[in-house]
Parts: sequence; C-alpha cells; structure tokens
Amino acid sequence: MDYNQISNFLEKFKKLINQKEDTKNIVIKTISEEIRHPIDSDQIKLKGGCIYIQGSPILRSEIMIHKKQILSKLKDILVDIYFTDIK
Repeated sequence: MDYNQISNFLEKFKKLINQKEDTKNIVIKTISEEIRHPIDSDQIKLKGGCIYIQGSPILRSEIMIHKKQILSKLKDILVDIYFTDIK
C-alpha cells in the first residue's frame, strides 16, 4: 500500500479545513472592526454564502446596522468568496 497517496489525499482535506478557518477569521475580524466590538468564533457560522450571527439582540442589531459596509469590505478582501447576506 502506498502511504504517499493516502497522505496526499488527506492533505487536500487539511487545506480545505484551513481555508474555511482562515475565511471565518477574516469575517470575524472584519465584523469586529466595523462594529468596534469583539466577536467570538463560536458566534459566527458560514454557510451557503450567508453569515449567521448568534449573540445578544444588541450585537445582532449593531451588525445589521453596518451590514452593507461589512458585506462590501468582505467582497473587497475575499475575492473568491461572495457573501450575500448576514442573518
């Protein structure tokens, strides 16, 4: 059995997972800078071009106020990934 092939196969998944984490970190950083409030990584979920926010109603309202600016900044930063909405 050739272990190099298995290693190369698993390396592809590792890259995908790292890419998702990097994207999530960029989203968190962008939102935090825009609303001037820190956000934990467990408060954000990325799925299907949407950003889902879990948190207090005040936090969610603040993010919704700055929704256009956040999506615009993310579009400039993340060229390959396009987020259409924040919920």
